[in-house]
Amino acid sequence: MYGTHGIGRVTARKKMVVSGGRQDVVVLELEDGLTVTLPLERAREQLRAPASEADIRDVQATLRAERVLSEQPWLARRREMQAKLTGGHPVELAEIVEEGAQRQRTLNVKGKTSQLSPGEKELFVRARQLLSGEIAQARGLQREEADEWIEKQLSLTA
Repeated sequence: MYGTHGIGRVTARKKMVVSGGRQDVVVLELEDGLTVTLPLERAREQLRAPASEADIRDVQATLRAERVLSEQPWLARRREMQAKLTGGHPVELAEIVEEGAQRQRTLNVKGKTSQLSPGEKELFVRARQLLSGEIAQARGLQREEADEWIEKQLSLTA
């Protein structure tokens, strides 16, 4: 898993000249077709193994949890969510997804026809895409099946 880019696989490890010196690098092929070459040290810092079944159980608990929504201004919440999105940890992605679903439910209950702001929706959608990719990989599912699983977990909080 590579932060905001999602699931990928290492396709090569080789030596390359980087900044005038030879370094070990890994080539990562990401799910969206992007190929990234990272110095080995950076790869060790930024890449992580796909979620385990224990991680998925934690994701499930997070998606089902009903928390008090933060009343921080949007920019402060956005910074926090962006940091979680960049980290790409499945539980943090689930926190973003759950918050987005809860905010939308709150708008619906209040009878408002408005939706989430475009900026909020973009973060929530991206977190959900990354999370469904992670769940699909961990459980051997199609992405659509993983997304249905997420929706089911969210419906258990409503």
